[in-house]
Amino acid sequence: MSKAKPQSVALIGAAVLLAMVQGGCSKPQNKAAGPPPHKGIYTTGIDCANSEKISFEDCSAAIERAVQEHVAHAPTYSELRFCQAKEGEGKCEAAGEGRFRAKLMAFFVTASVPPVAVPLYAHSKGEDGFRDLAGKTYMHDNEELVFSEHAQTMYERNSGKRYR
Repeated sequence: MSKAKPQSVALIGAAVLLAMVQGGCSKPQNKAAGPPPHKGIYTTGIDCANSEKISFEDCSAAIERAVQEHVAHAPTYSELRFCQAKEGEGKCEAAGEGRFRAKLMAFFVTASVPPVAVPLYAHSKGEDGFRDLAGKTYMHDNEELVFSEHAQTMYERNSGKRYR
């Protein structure tokens, strides 16, 4: 019986170890990622929960965080006329201390874990869609989004168009 050379044993051992490490650290192959999370436009926690995709408690918590983001980060204006010049007629609300900001219209909610909501505003001057603080637009014709009936009404009211 012949003996294996020490270098051969070391190489085989290294190859086995490398295969084990790579197998444990690599991403699973051919595993389905599952459907993307539900995404919708809603106006309240109840409106969101009526989608039956997220519980009322989770919807409410996500929307409350979005309201806090709105209060903390929505641009403010020193006078109503400046707000209306930027945001549009009837699209401003009092922000306290004599200041004004864009009126919060709806929420973009993603049914992730935990659910996330983003504050949405009407586009200025009657343009289509809602917009977020970063300026991203959420349109009615986006097939990935579900608009609740109330969000749909808000959308139509601000764009001047009917989509039913």
